[in-house]
Amino acid sequence: MKAYKVYRNLFFILPGVIILLGSSCGSRQERESRTVAEDRERDELVTQTVEEPDDLPIPTSVEIVELLQRAGAPYILGISNPTSNVDRYFTGSSKALNLGVYGADLSYASVYEMQQDIRRYLQVSKQLIDELNISTSFNQYFVQRVERNLDEKDSLINIVAESFYDTWIFLNDNRRDDLSLLVMTGSWIEGMYLTSQIAIGARDNTEITDIILQQDEPLGNLLALMEDYRDDSIFDELYQDLDEIYDFINDLQSPMTSQQIDTFSEKIEQLRSGIIT
Repeated sequence: MKAYKVYRNLFFILPGVIILLGSSCGSRQERESRTVAEDRERDELVTQTVEEPDDLPIPTSVEIVELLQRAGAPYILGISNPTSNVDRYFTGSSKALNLGVYGADLSYASVYEMQQDIRRYLQVSKQLIDELNISTSFNQYFVQRVERNLDEKDSLINIVAESFYDTWIFLNDNRRDDLSLLVMTGSWIEGMYLTSQIAIGARDNTEITDIILQQDEPLGNLLALMEDYRDDSIFDELYQDLDEIYDFINDLQSPMTSQQIDTFSEKIEQLRSGIIT
């Protein structure tokens, strides 16, 4: 039985593309022009139909990063997981965790429109999606869609978010709920790592640290989902570390002190280090 269910958005089929690929008439230039036009139409429809599922137990990395941007947080170069680490991940669990991590890093770069970092984190995210054998109609065109929307922030954010919704759905539908939960966990940890690093360097960080304080309920939901998997040593270790962080957050009040920010940052950084290295 699935630990949770993510509602899947309805996708549409473009019969014209099938007809176009199978047709022998018309010039190559005409076929390419029609394909590009149809791809753009598909991207526009994807953007229009994206709706965040209302039953996700934790906020997505896109939501957390958007909160950071609204709080006036800057984009800090070099704090995301280096893309060179991607070849270190050999097991399914490490790939899933770091797909979540890189998904948060991709969200971070996308919200702040950092095109070079978008491309870098796009490639490693796609690599892990492929290595985990996550084959969806959406992810097949993931890279192309992002590349075509680099200058359209809203469309880009929607495409990035929808790709990871589709990933979670695929894993659940294929009875790989454990990997789906690991993706979600990696994304949450990286989102909190980015938040804590930004909070440390900010002069007026109350709005930023309030994002941390808002994580008590989502983290509680995440821990509840992990209960069924604690016979697995990977989940049990993650559970214990996250439960300690949950207790710490629940004892905090706004505004967080400098010492509390440093302590939270150290806890998250230690947990994250064990995932990305």
